[in-house]
Amino acid sequence: MKKKPILLVIDHFGSGGAQRQIVNIANGLVDRGEHVHIFIYYPEYKHYQHMLNKEVIIRTAQKRNKFGASVIFTLMKDLIRFKYKYSLVFLKTPAFYLELAKALSFSKVRVVYSERTSFELMGDSILDRMQRKLHSKCTYITSNSMVQSELLKNIYPQHSILYIPNAMPEALFQIPVDIKEKQQFTVLAHTTIYKNYDYLIDALIIYKKLFCKDPPTINWYGRVCDEIKLKVAIRRLEQYSLENLLIFHGQVTDVASVLKKTRFLVHPSKFESSSNSISESLSSGTPVLVGNISDHEKIISTSKAGFMFNLSCPSSLAKVLRKALMLTCEDYNLLTKNARAYSKENFSSNKIVDSYHKILTD
Repeated sequence: MKKKPILLVIDHFGSGGAQRQIVNIANGLVDRGEHVHIFIYYPEYKHYQHMLNKEVIIRTAQKRNKFGASVIFTLMKDLIRFKYKYSLVFLKTPAFYLELAKALSFSKVRVVYSERTSFELMGDSILDRMQRKLHSKCTYITSNSMVQSELLKNIYPQHSILYIPNAMPEALFQIPVDIKEKQQFTVLAHTTIYKNYDYLIDALIIYKKLFCKDPPTINWYGRVCDEIKLKVAIRRLEQYSLENLLIFHGQVTDVASVLKKTRFLVHPSKFESSSNSISESLSSGTPVLVGNISDHEKIISTSKAGFMFNLSCPSSLAKVLRKALMLTCEDYNLLTKNARAYSKENFSSNKIVDSYHKILTD
């Protein structure tokens, strides 16, 4: 008897961490002999679609309004047509659509919901409470954050809450670590306000004041948003002749090539569930400089692969940047080895996909 396909649901194939992750998981499930469908409703965003195994079938809807009735209706038809037994959904809005479609179509599909939104960004509106009520009907709820997994156990005390970290493709572990090539400081993030470019700008200015030297150049890769606000922020750098030391490159498709030349990843985000860019950096043997949020304290204390700074104090990042620059080759080498060792132990794609495969087929 032919296996029923496993349904994965997300909003699109754009350049976010969740989108990168669901593509990795889809490919891993195909490698394990599963038939996989991915349902999306913004088909115009294709950043990671080229990475998808050709055997994965893409199911699409077109979201036409804020509520997304067309998405729910199309999902209902697919649930009835394909009689899915198992599904995995990333992000709260796609989960809301799938959970409603399941209820309205009387489908028996088992839903695994991966909660990937930072708790600080969650609302408490009627819609938010309705979504959480629907999540309580899921077979499993997973989180890619150690800290948030514990918080979820308080919200859903009768539920199976599983910590399943980000899955890193094997190619990242194969990137050679050449210290002579690894010279730049890198941010991998969109330029939304909570990714905290204002804080980074403050830190660069304080660095120059504290050490009477220019700070290292920071190369920022990611979709440029809020361009007007960003330009206003950059003007502050111009007052100190530092405007050429924070460079915004826009989206990048080949993260591996960026990490290959990156000395340290800088991660100043205000809020995060679990950062894909941190997992990618550690996997490539690239140490990290991270703010004191979410899982970061546990990652740094366990991995010994970087340094943490205080997000309420830009001078903290300035001092950490200086510390990173002053490391000996021997000390930096140790950080790179620690980074890769920690990532192999915790973010190996095979291990993560096995975890999802088990709960999607048990």
